[in-house]
Amino acid sequence: MAEKHLLKAIGARYAKMSAKKRTETIRKLSPRGARFIRKFFPRFYAEAFPETTRPIDGFPESATRRARSEKRR
Repeated sequence: MAEKHLLKAIGARYAKMSAKKRTETIRKLSPRGARFIRKFFPRFYAEAFPETTRPIDGFPESATRRARSEKRR
């Protein structure tokens, strides 16, 4: 099989799975398999390993807004 046909077949297989099953399957992969999914199927990887963003100061935005409004008073 050519590489593009193999990628298409793997992508179709993962696309047929439910989101929960796909997430479980990707999380169980070895580090090498996870790198492969991350490289060729970034959408599936992001679904299984969502990025968490934290504020720089460590406080949620609402708490920062509240603190700024209290300073003005």
